[in-house]
Amino acid sequence: MTRQIKTPADSECFIAEIIGEESLIGQRMSAGKLFQMMDIAAASAGARHSESSLVTLSFDRIELLDPICHRDYVRYDAYVIEVGRSSMVIKVDGSYKPPGELEPVPGHSHIITMVAIDEHRKPNKNIPKLEYRTPKDLELKKLAEMRQRFLTGRQKMKRSVFSLEKIPDEWLRDYYHRKAHFTPKATELVTRRRFLPRNTNVLGNIFGGDTVEMMAELALATARQFTGNHRMVTIAMEDVFFLKPLQLENIFEMCAHVIFVANTTLVVEITVKAVPLYDTEDSYVTNNGFFTVLNYDRSGRKKAIANGLDMTRCDLETRRHYLNELVKYEKRTGRQVTWNG
Repeated sequence: MTRQIKTPADSECFIAEIIGEESLIGQRMSAGKLFQMMDIAAASAGARHSESSLVTLSFDRIELLDPICHRDYVRYDAYVIEVGRSSMVIKVDGSYKPPGELEPVPGHSHIITMVAIDEHRKPNKNIPKLEYRTPKDLELKKLAEMRQRFLTGRQKMKRSVFSLEKIPDEWLRDYYHRKAHFTPKATELVTRRRFLPRNTNVLGNIFGGDTVEMMAELALATARQFTGNHRMVTIAMEDVFFLKPLQLENIFEMCAHVIFVANTTLVVEITVKAVPLYDTEDSYVTNNGFFTVLNYDRSGRKKAIANGLDMTRCDLETRRHYLNELVKYEKRTGRQVTWNG
């Protein structure tokens, strides 16, 4: 079968809402609802390109550095920028507008990967190809290529870290003074819940956006538990991969713990499991991800985190996670890198 040809403009669409609660107008919005909107926008663009149903495969790093508040107008524009056999890489651009403003402010951009599904619930390998015709299209092609190079480099570093058979304590440094230390295990928070039929897609699986919204809420709760401060907000989400489908008949279990602490931010890892109702031995991991949470004071300024992590008694897997986050933090802040592989 000859595959159709489309351009990024053919898939372009947007969703927009006035978000949050009237009683909380002006207060900072939690990230979960925003992540869900991003997923819906990406799915809409992917459906326009593929003309088929979709499932979410992964979220790249998403940063929410601009404060978005309750009752703000939020808009997400999405378009396909790269196509595989059945997968689509979709760029989502956000903008927002407080109630008293006339013009939206450009906000965060991010990338979501989705897979097209055919009528037999299998990957649809006959979706249209993507052709880059205009200068704007070529810029998107360049962006897709840059993203692939970045992901390849980051995955290479992560593989190197996770191949280490021993990580000495001196590699697991903390750049900041702490008043108390806790093991990552002590920060663990576990939730379980059931979803309703309205939360499922055409395959009977739970929507990726709904799952991510729940993950973001748990990340925030875990961070607040660790710092003892309720004034915290999720500012980034990274490497959220949907490994297996989460189905309606399963119990939805999330396990979260703090894996890295910087000055005013910390990173929470969340693992999601599907737990069958009648046989807990058959539980399996459906997806995981990492959330960065910012600590701030009552005036809205960044606040140093007083607590740190005690890594001296941790297993190798936990030490690998800490080192991986530490190296990324050192590169972002221009410090000398502890471990270069």
